[in-house]
Amino acid sequence: MLVEFQNQVAAITGGAGGIGLVCARTFLESGAAVVLLDVNQEALDRAKEQLKPCGSVTTAVVNLAEVDSIAPAVARIVEQCGKIDVLVQCAGLMGGKPGLEITQKDWDRVQDVNARGLFFMMQEVVRQSMAEHGGSIVNFASMAGIRGMTPPMCSAFYSASKGAVVALTMQAAVEWASLGIRVNCVAPGGVETPAMREMGYPPEVVAPVPMKKLSQPEDIANCVAFLASDKAATLTGQTIVIDGGSSVVGY
Repeated sequence: MLVEFQNQVAAITGGAGGIGLVCARTFLESGAAVVLLDVNQEALDRAKEQLKPCGSVTTAVVNLAEVDSIAPAVARIVEQCGKIDVLVQCAGLMGGKPGLEITQKDWDRVQDVNARGLFFMMQEVVRQSMAEHGGSIVNFASMAGIRGMTPPMCSAFYSASKGAVVALTMQAAVEWASLGIRVNCVAPGGVETPAMREMGYPPEVVAPVPMKKLSQPEDIANCVAFLASDKAATLTGQTIVIDGGSSVVGY
């Protein structure tokens, strides 16, 4: 099944690295013009150089923890690119700490980016572009937002933020369907990213996965591209779990 995004603009938060960068490459290879959004201009410059052979790439600095920075960033994208057809929200903070050790600073830091910032980015993209011509939004939740998980891989502040993404996705899908906007999210389980490797995940992370392997970033990116494409024309408000079957194992 071929998905195509010819003459479409895809904006990707967290696009300077990790799964976001792989999503950017996937959309470029499918014909889209891509806008990378991230908090670090140097990282964006490196990502742009890396993706240059794949197609049209522009960048924009945005800090999702600072809501006031979002509207101007979206305005610059719309001015430069004319529109935003697809919004992919990969940006997010991870962290693991036992519940009894979590501080208010821990809580706010993660919620501000993963939930609050994600919502206001959606809001501005809809206000400034998609309300006029429709579009598709794909948010990133996590298995941690659907079921309990053992620290240090996850924690209350991370799980709560990703549970919020699931709820925000459903609510946005209901409210914006009349504008021709579809909103879905992916909920990855373990993904073999540089960040995951840096955390030094133990072998027991893979043990309960029926497929006996973690997902690759490309697995997630391919699902994101499908959800954003016309091939999923009536699919909205859904959370697609990508975890090698670990969430359906019975004990």
